[in-house]
Amino acid sequence: MTDDGQSVRPIRFGGYHQPKDRPIEELTARVGPGTPCGEYLRRFWHPILLSPQLGKRPLAIRILGEDLVLYRDLSGDLGLLHRHCAHRGASLEFGIVAEHGIRCCYHGWMFANDGTILETPGEPATSPHRHRFCQGAYPLVEYQNVIFAYLGPPEAKPEFPIFDTMVIPDDRVVPYIIHSPCNWQQVSENSMDPYHVPFLHTRIAGPQFSEVFAQLPIIEYHETELGFFYTNARRLGDFVWVRMHDHLLPNFSQNGAIFENVRKVRYFGRAGLTRWVVPVDDTNTFVLAWRHFNDRDDPDHMGRPEDVGVGKTDFYGQSGERPYEDRQDNPGDWEAWCSQGTITSHAREHLATTDRGIAMLRRRLRHEIERLRNGVEPRRPTPGNGSVPTCGGDTILRIPKRDGDDNALIADVSRTIAAAYVEFEHLADEDRRQAIGRRLAPLNEGDASEINPDRGKIFEFKTLV
Repeated sequence: MTDDGQSVRPIRFGGYHQPKDRPIEELTARVGPGTPCGEYLRRFWHPILLSPQLGKRPLAIRILGEDLVLYRDLSGDLGLLHRHCAHRGASLEFGIVAEHGIRCCYHGWMFANDGTILETPGEPATSPHRHRFCQGAYPLVEYQNVIFAYLGPPEAKPEFPIFDTMVIPDDRVVPYIIHSPCNWQQVSENSMDPYHVPFLHTRIAGPQFSEVFAQLPIIEYHETELGFFYTNARRLGDFVWVRMHDHLLPNFSQNGAIFENVRKVRYFGRAGLTRWVVPVDDTNTFVLAWRHFNDRDDPDHMGRPEDVGVGKTDFYGQSGERPYEDRQDNPGDWEAWCSQGTITSHAREHLATTDRGIAMLRRRLRHEIERLRNGVEPRRPTPGNGSVPTCGGDTILRIPKRDGDDNALIADVSRTIAAAYVEFEHLADEDRRQAIGRRLAPLNEGDASEINPDRGKIFEFKTLV
């Protein structure tokens, strides 16, 4: 389309005429201190490391464009300080961990975990330095073998959010961390793009998880105070499968069971994956997540906790560790988001109908950043009955085809399920599951205990050797 609205045909072999310089989305890509997006991100708690990664020595890390040092002092308490000593700038990664705090190797200045200067041994006893200056420091929380940090203004620090999927009975969570050499948005947006699943993970190079993902889903997005959840609905024989996804701003997401084959009726299955996409800086990102293992959502025990950890997880295509030729032949999520470049340009994209979720997310993110620039603090997750309610997981009902539009039937079922999830979100996990089950059970037709004869084949992830 030309500037005057006239339709034009694409130019064959027109590479020469394509724009050579497409700007990046500066507002949402830059995450360093003082940037609009960086300030917004700093209003939230972020996971920064797995507990087993932190040994007895200080560890130099980089988060949100800041060079920091993380350590556990001899009393067992954690500290996160600016990397360079407030005295002369020597790196505290070479500091000596003390009973309470850390001592700089250069001149012996000692800092408490809150950044207070405890000792300036080369100075006179009357030196005012220890009362006049401090070392930059941030608060930490250690939870389920993951270390979380808050890098924002102390006066705006929110309560540490415990999500309901973090406290499910009889559920084992195992954390992992994987690096991607690209901007955080490219990784984060993947969870708001359900249409990539039947193509990238199933149709293009063959099924990577289960055959059931090959069918194009019926998607409906639901906007909430904290972000979004959406229904991802399909039919498999006489069964309707509705998969619920969470995407809470700025960088939290959850999806259903990793190894799902729509085997039998299930009410309010929970997340197979709880993850955060954390910017290291503008061109590097960590995915830090928990994999969930339980008998209800993985009855065949396809998940392998032993394959989850530093640089790895037990499902396909999440890291760049496979041989390059293998990644070319059968690319996964990691290849899709990293191959866009270190910071992709939204201006060079041509969004289509399947990108509605991406467009919604980008608009909402820009809106929230602008609100903060205008002095309005963002909405943060706040525990209700002890935890923050979420929706991620799978519900499967036995509802055979009827006369009429089957897609309309599937969409109506997904709306009914979504409404039940929201109605009972104030209840604790087991009570919520029972309430949702009572609401949805009458929708089943025939024997709800029947095993689905049309269930899909699961393709097991192979560990690299």
